[in-house]
Amino acid sequence: MATFAYQALTAAGERVAGEIEAADARGAIQRLQDGGLIPIEAQLVAGRAGASAGTASFGGGASATQLTAATRELATLIGAGQTLESALDMVAEDAGSRKLSGALARVLAKVRGGSSLADALAEEGGTFPRLYVAMVRAGEASGQLDRTLAELVTLREKSEAMRSKLTSALIYPMLLVLTAVGALGILLTVVVPQFAPLFEQAGEQLPAGSRMVLSIASAVQANGIAILIVLLLVLLVGSRLLRMEGPGRAFDRLLLGLPGIGRLVRERITAQVCRGLASLLSGGLDLPAALGMTRDMVANRWARSNLDQVISGVRQGRTLSDCLADADVMVPMAVKLLRAGEEGGRLRPVATHLAEAFDERVATRLARLVAVLEPTLVIVLGVLVGGIVMSILTAVISVNDLAI
Repeated sequence: MATFAYQALTAAGERVAGEIEAADARGAIQRLQDGGLIPIEAQLVAGRAGASAGTASFGGGASATQLTAATRELATLIGAGQTLESALDMVAEDAGSRKLSGALARVLAKVRGGSSLADALAEEGGTFPRLYVAMVRAGEASGQLDRTLAELVTLREKSEAMRSKLTSALIYPMLLVLTAVGALGILLTVVVPQFAPLFEQAGEQLPAGSRMVLSIASAVQANGIAILIVLLLVLLVGSRLLRMEGPGRAFDRLLLGLPGIGRLVRERITAQVCRGLASLLSGGLDLPAALGMTRDMVANRWARSNLDQVISGVRQGRTLSDCLADADVMVPMAVKLLRAGEEGGRLRPVATHLAEAFDERVATRLARLVAVLEPTLVIVLGVLVGGIVMSILTAVISVNDLAI
C-alpha cells in the first residue's frame, strides 16, 4: 500500500485535501469516489514513480491543440453512435503525436479492463489536465459523455484562442522594448564614450544635459556588468516572489486597481468565470462543484481567493449573484445579468452569452491598448535616442564656441 496526497470536491462543492492509502493512483481515486468525493488530484507522497502507475496529477503534457483536436474527434465519434472503445481506438491511431497516441492507447486498455474513462485519464498523469478529467467524470455520471466532450472542446478552443490573441498582441511591444534597450545600450556604451575625450577640457562649461548623458554613459561603461547582474537578480527575485501565493495575490489585486488595465483584467475574469460555469453546468455538475472547478480556471489569484468565499456562500444557501457581488471581482453588469438568469432558471444560457460577449470585449480592448502602446513606445524610444544625440551635438557646439 502507498500513501497518496489528494484534493477533491465534496458533493456540496467544498474543496477538501488530505492523504489516503491505496495500492495505486487508480485505487486512491476509487476510494475517494466511494467516499462520495469528486477527485481532483491524487499524488504519490513518497515520490513520483511514473505517470501511469504512481500519480494522477493533471498538469501540462501533450500539445494543447493536439489534445483539443483528439477530444473533438472523440466527441464526434461517440455522438455518431460509436462505442467508447472503438472511438478511443480510432482517435489513438491518429492523435497527432506519439505521446498522446500512447496515452490514449493506455487509456483504451484500461477502459477495456473495466476502468471508467475518467479514472483511466486520471492515471495518465500530466497528459490530461484535471479540469479535463473532472468534466469527463461529470459526463459519465450524467450519461451525456458526447455532449460533455463537445462542451470541453468549446471551452478549450475558446481558451486557446484567447491565449493566442494575448500572445500575438504582446509580441510587437516586447520587440519594441528590446529594440529600445539595445539601442540605448549601444549609444551609452559605444557611441557616447567616443566623444568623451573631446569634452574633457570643457568640464562644467558643458550644458547640464550633456554632462548628465556623459555621466550616465561613464557609469554604464564602468559598471555595465554589475548593473546587468543586478537587473537580472531583480527580475529573478521578482519572478520568484510573484510565483509565491502571498506576493502574487497582492500583485494581482494591484492589477485590478490600475486605470485601464484593471478594467481589462476584470473583464477577463468575468469571461473566464462565465465560460467555466457555462461549460461545467452543461457537463452535468451542480453549481457548487462547477464553481469549485471554475475557480481553478481563473488566472488572477486575488479573484481566486475571493471565489472561495463565493463557493462557501453558495454552499450556505445564498444566491450566486449575491455572492459574486460581494466578491467584487467581476464586471457589475455581468453580475446583474447572472442574477436575472438565476431568477429565471436560465443561468447556463446567460453565462454562455456573457462568456462570448466578454471574450470579444477583452479581445477588442486589448487590440486598442496595443494600438496605443505601440506608437507610445516608438515615441518614447525616439525621444530617448534623440535626446542623447542632441546632448552630444549641443556639447560639440559648446566646445566649438569655447574654442572660438
